[in-house]
Amino acid sequence: MDALNISFCEFKHSPYFHGVKTENAIHRNTDSAEKKSCTMTSSVLNTLLYFDVFKHPLTHHEILLYCQYTKISTSELDEALHHLKKLNLIAETNGFWHLADHEQWVTLRLERNKRAQEAEAKAVQNAAKIARFPFVRGVFISGSLSKGTMDADGDIDFFIVTKPGRLWLARTILIAYKKFFLLNSRKYFCVNYFIDTDHLAIPDQNLFVATELVFARPMYNTEIREQLISANKWINTFYPNWEANKQAIPALNITSWQARLENLFSGKMGEWLDERFFRITIRRWQKKFQHIQESDFDLNFRSRKHVSKHHPQGFQEKVRQQMLSKRATLELKGFEFDVFAYQLHEA
Repeated sequence: MDALNISFCEFKHSPYFHGVKTENAIHRNTDSAEKKSCTMTSSVLNTLLYFDVFKHPLTHHEILLYCQYTKISTSELDEALHHLKKLNLIAETNGFWHLADHEQWVTLRLERNKRAQEAEAKAVQNAAKIARFPFVRGVFISGSLSKGTMDADGDIDFFIVTKPGRLWLARTILIAYKKFFLLNSRKYFCVNYFIDTDHLAIPDQNLFVATELVFARPMYNTEIREQLISANKWINTFYPNWEANKQAIPALNITSWQARLENLFSGKMGEWLDERFFRITIRRWQKKFQHIQESDFDLNFRSRKHVSKHHPQGFQEKVRQQMLSKRATLELKGFEFDVFAYQLHEA
């Protein structure tokens, strides 16, 4: 297990922290109120540090909602922001909070927000298409668009929940549609993560996955959304302030042609095809990505009868490495990372 142990209660080179002055160092105050204040400040900085990996500054409301590891009130957040700003660790630009000297990310975020708004109609349209495919039971927008941002070369990611025992058949039909009708373009139709309704609990319980689940935007089937949240209550360890949006979403009504196709593949033929597509896909991935280590392959291409994950870029590990790099930079400035622990990756 790899973990980042972070405490910003000891800042060697600062003459001021939490209102306590010393000549050479800031000593940890044993008073419980001061410890709590230190934890709150650490949590806020952790949150801004994590989203800085994505060049994504946050508003005051977003920090409150997505503050990591520690439940925090508005007044406690205001106090933490005040301390961090006084230490020149963070800054505020046009309503967005970011690490010091990273004000350029504000302009970038606004550009990404505008691009995401322009892609929204296409995302909604394609989510509706996916919902009409056989064996699909839930559709979520994931990735950057779920966070309201999109790069110029970005795509629209979908997280899809299927009927048990037909995940690979459903996936193959969707991939075939993308290849033949969309000319294999993934710009607006990237279907890279599937699970079935009997396996909604995500095994990778870490900060990266918790973030993706928190931001995953349900497009169809309220019941599946509620079941997914219930099966992954562990995300509240990482985001204790977060609460699921209760906004109503459309029901996923099985159309007559969906019902006919599902009935056609409900028996032995469907079982055989699902197993066949599963084995063919795994063999193809193993051959195509044979240069990837076994442990990394399982993380980025986790594939069982009940799950299909296709993340060839290994983004989760890249995020972890960037966090380690940012941590090292702060250590060089005099921070001691020795109390507040959080996990980015579990092996």
